Amino acid sequence: MSTHKRNYILVLGSMLIAALTVNALAPGPVVRAQSSLNLVRTVFVPSNDVSFTISLEKKMFGVREKIPVRYRIENVSNGSLYIPRGFESTACLDIGPPHVWGWFENSSGQHFDLGYGASCGSTPGVFPSITERMTRGTVLLRPSEHFDGMLQLDAQIFGGLPPGPYRIESALRGWRGDEFTDAQLAELAKMRNPFLRGEVPASARITLTP
Repeated sequence: MSTHKRNYILVLGSMLIAALTVNALAPGPVVRAQSSLNLVRTVFVPSNDVSFTISLEKKMFGVREKIPVRYRIENVSNGSLYIPRGFESTACLDIGPPHVWGWFENSSGQHFDLGYGASCGSTPGVFPSITERMTRGTVLLRPSEHFDGMLQLDAQIFGGLPPGPYRIESALRGWRGDEFTDAQLAELAKMRNPFLRGEVPASARITLTP
């Protein structure tokens, strides 16, 4: 073998050893990611641990009527878990978008969403912990227990929806897990019971009349 070829092989071998050494000594992001994933699995349970249903007093509403939508969240799992309260209780807790929400869908599949907003006051210098915020914004349900609430939809959005058939769609939204830091997840793990993760949809058909 020529000297040129031997030098080439030695250089490649040195580069490979250096690369392996750097990878071995570098901090392990995979380990940290796995640690976060384990925390998420400890703190949250999947959405199929609950049942989410909506109900209406009637099937026909005038286009100017407010539409009350009652909902029920039931724990269908074998363990206790925390489920989110409605928008009024969670809007100012800075723990995600509305967790129970509803909108209209017309016969063409077009969606009409009211959107949301909240005016929140706070005490300067006071920052509630994630445990305090989640305690105020959730309900602990034991197996087979349920929580009832109500949404109110308005067909006057976007200048008023025209008469016709619609579907009211609603969703119960838990948390994703990635909106919390590892320190916050570790704090929530101390609350002993897990929180709901993911989304559960529900729907009902109505007709808007003139």
